[in-house]
Amino acid sequence: MIARSLLTGFTLASLLISAMPARGQIVNGSFETPTVPNGGFTGFLNGSTAITGWTVVGADVAIISGTFMQSGITFQAQSGAQWLDLSGTQSNTPSTGVRQLVSTVTNQVYALNFYVGSTTGGGSFFPATVDLSINGGARTSYFNPTGPSNMLDWKLFTVEFTATSPTTDITFFNGSASNNFSTGLDNVSLTAVAVPEPSSIFLGLLGLGTVGVVIRTHRKKSRLRRKHLKSTNRVTTITATQ
Repeated sequence: MIARSLLTGFTLASLLISAMPARGQIVNGSFETPTVPNGGFTGFLNGSTAITGWTVVGADVAIISGTFMQSGITFQAQSGAQWLDLSGTQSNTPSTGVRQLVSTVTNQVYALNFYVGSTTGGGSFFPATVDLSINGGARTSYFNPTGPSNMLDWKLFTVEFTATSPTTDITFFNGSASNNFSTGLDNVSLTAVAVPEPSSIFLGLLGLGTVGVVIRTHRKKSRLRRKHLKSTNRVTTITATQ
């Protein structure tokens, strides 16, 4: 019984402390829609919302098929069959990018994960940089220095931030130099970091307090039971002597 009570109390406390909001999902983080021609690419101009979940900012961006090849380089996706080229097909300017408004919980900590793709070759492709801005704040650069000459190298970056409102603006920009015609972005995801809120901590401690009460009650009953047994044995002994 005591073991079962302990397990129940600890399980309750763990569930209360770890319960977190589920909001904060990136839509189309691997840029699988719309589908572009196999082995090709499609450009999207400023203001376009044709890339599911995203809005194009600046001049233009492009979704690239993972089987696209140029200058002896295979431009494979990190996840799925497609990826996003922030350098676009026309401008290749630092103002170009994509933006998504995500539902978040105020004061919740989130981890934003994304991959930056780099390659080197043909005099047109160099290690790439992706810039990130959250809620219109200052841009932070994330550079992937590895640039193989036959394929894309994908490097994972994780950025933690605390949501300040029910909606968070996440914008990725082309951070590469103007002579670099490939800035890969793929597999963008957002997850809530399990940091307990004060109310959850209180409820968790309340659950642990319940466990403590159970333990103390069990110990008290055990002591009373032992005293009763000793008293019974003493009476039995005296009766036998008489």
